[in-house]
Amino acid sequence: MPGPANGPLNRATRREAIRRLTTFVAGSPLVDPAAFAQAPPGAPGGRQGGAGRGDTNVIRPPEYRPEIMRVINLHEFEDAAKKSLSIAAYDYVAAGAGDELTLRANRDAFGHWWVRRKIMVDVSKVDTSLELLGQKLDHPILLGPGGAKNIMMADGERLTAQAARNSKAVLVGGQAQVLAELGKAGQAPNWWAATLGEGTQAQAVEFAKRSEDAGASALCVTVDYPYTSARDRPSRDRWDPEWARTRVFGTPEFRVGFQAGMIDPYTPNLTWDWMKWVRPATRLPIVMKGILTGEDARLAVDNGVQAIIVSNHGARTLDGMGGTLDALPEVVEAVNGRVPVLVDGGVRRGGDVIKALALGAKAILIGRPYLWGLAAFGQEGVQRVVELLHGELRIALGLSGAGSLKALDRSFIRPAWKAYKPQVTGSASR
Repeated sequence: MPGPANGPLNRATRREAIRRLTTFVAGSPLVDPAAFAQAPPGAPGGRQGGAGRGDTNVIRPPEYRPEIMRVINLHEFEDAAKKSLSIAAYDYVAAGAGDELTLRANRDAFGHWWVRRKIMVDVSKVDTSLELLGQKLDHPILLGPGGAKNIMMADGERLTAQAARNSKAVLVGGQAQVLAELGKAGQAPNWWAATLGEGTQAQAVEFAKRSEDAGASALCVTVDYPYTSARDRPSRDRWDPEWARTRVFGTPEFRVGFQAGMIDPYTPNLTWDWMKWVRPATRLPIVMKGILTGEDARLAVDNGVQAIIVSNHGARTLDGMGGTLDALPEVVEAVNGRVPVLVDGGVRRGGDVIKALALGAKAILIGRPYLWGLAAFGQEGVQRVVELLHGELRIALGLSGAGSLKALDRSFIRPAWKAYKPQVTGSASR
């Protein structure tokens, strides 16, 4: 039965009609979207703000085709990638070592810390820029080393490098030949050469010189891989290491890369001598990845390392270690500001980034998320991963009251598992 002419049912119907008309007009090619977005408060489609609401510009990530835009956070890229990958390819990237305790710990560690937001702070301008190793960066998101790019997508190394450049992310690792070719064409990203270490001085020096000649801006040595780890999923799949190079599973060079109980040496003789070999051979900064303790952090700085990455290799080596975010404060305290400290492992949200930076990290690295983006959508998938995380970082900075990376410190963070005692600070305002 129809309601009164001005009853709640008719008012609701009119509101719905107006909403649909507004949506239609906004999507019309005859209407300037920018003008529509800037409609005055109270107008259809305009901002519904109260007194004092500023005219802060809306910042939106770049638009891609609809199937990419339907993925709205970094967690969802894994399911999207799984649809495109074989079981063996998916397992190789997804797997952690052993019972995957450390894999879960990396993500769980972000629940061990709460953000202490600050109010009545002018955050009209949100700044994600920073300086790292003498270079100005737009944001603190780096793409960590990953050796499976070419099985995630054909020509994955090149696509990832191009995506890193477009999203202004530092790329750690990658094929030097591909990056050198992109450099000659003026299309290379800012990239750090990566290695798992070399056992002889000649090999180490050759790596440094080759990387410098190819255009790397830093050298990153990963120091936590003396042996291939015990990973159940790749062992079950009879993983073929040559697949990552040839994109053919079961090549004439076929060998099982993972087998239950197998110990396979990689760089078991890697020592601090590596720094003595490489430091005089290059002008590039040296970054050491894989440090989890204060004593190793102090040794790294004493041996000439210029940045440290707190990392457990994405939980792919020794199972039973804690999450990297929980290890971060110990390393930061040991370094005491002498070199920048970065961290990887489990970062999926903008709020995760501000927790890491509040605990003393200068920047963060991601691994699996961008590989899933590559597998699902190619170059644009990698870009979308970085751009989503960067967008969420802006939101978290604004809502936390920090506004910029420079403002983040321990006053923005507290442990979640014990009673909190506020720190006394020198000033109540900034």
